[in-house]
Amino acid sequence: MLLQFVVSRSEPSELQAMRRRAFVTVAAATTSAVAAPRATAASSPKIGFALGSGALHGWAHIGIVRGCARIGLQPFAIAGSNVGAAIGALWAAGLPVDEIVRIAHRFEWQTAGALSLLGARRRNDALREEIDRGVRGRSIADLPVRFAAVASDANSGESVILDAGPVGLAVEASCAAPAANEPVPIGKHRLLDGSLTAPVPVRAVRKLGAQRIVAVDVAYRPHEEAPSSSSDYAFQAVHILTNTLAREQTSGAEHLIKLDVHHLMRKRLDVDALIDAGEAALMKLAPVLVQK
Repeated sequence: MLLQFVVSRSEPSELQAMRRRAFVTVAAATTSAVAAPRATAASSPKIGFALGSGALHGWAHIGIVRGCARIGLQPFAIAGSNVGAAIGALWAAGLPVDEIVRIAHRFEWQTAGALSLLGARRRNDALREEIDRGVRGRSIADLPVRFAAVASDANSGESVILDAGPVGLAVEASCAAPAANEPVPIGKHRLLDGSLTAPVPVRAVRKLGAQRIVAVDVAYRPHEEAPSSSSDYAFQAVHILTNTLAREQTSGAEHLIKLDVHHLMRKRLDVDALIDAGEAALMKLAPVLVQK
């Protein structure tokens, strides 16, 4: 099975019989929130967040947003890959947490059988339109917080940082799954999923001018479910490569939030628990982030 990123026009039904075979995914277990002093943007200058890829694990990113709102921390810059780009764009647009949650409920991850890999690929127009509505049609340059989405060039294999132009188009490119979606043409590039080259886009948020970077890695971990079939082993190989690349990239960040949350969706999708896990992890780091 392959998890695809699409948008539903209505609230998605509860996830049923979902297996963990995400093509590229992005999650420490939930902990109790700890008290932290209030802060302002001025007290924590140029903190940037690199939000990693990760399918349904990406709900935890909303917990990061909620935690920052709780301590009054306004990021200087945000970069995202795949689902991290989708949540990051809405955060950079200044949307409140409740509105981000409402929009995210219209993002639906659907399972597709192996034969779908042989089917026709398509553009994810619904995702682009949903993001553009959420950011009120603004361009990346018009967002109140510096933002970039990261995608991968289908021809060169290089990582491409999208820090200008339409927000929805940049997010669509960052989320373009190779087996399900057509490459998204932007300039001279034909772009696919950002997690192929930058599962946690630390370099991108550094380029935006952030001086202290919080890398948020919510990837599926190979140890979380043993492979049993040929397709399982194929996807396990992708997860191994993704985690190896993420470890290398997050080593360049000042702070790392690494979440293992797959257990929160093994039997059913628990959105609230995923968000709570992200918030709890941010709150553990809060005393360091709000230091002057």
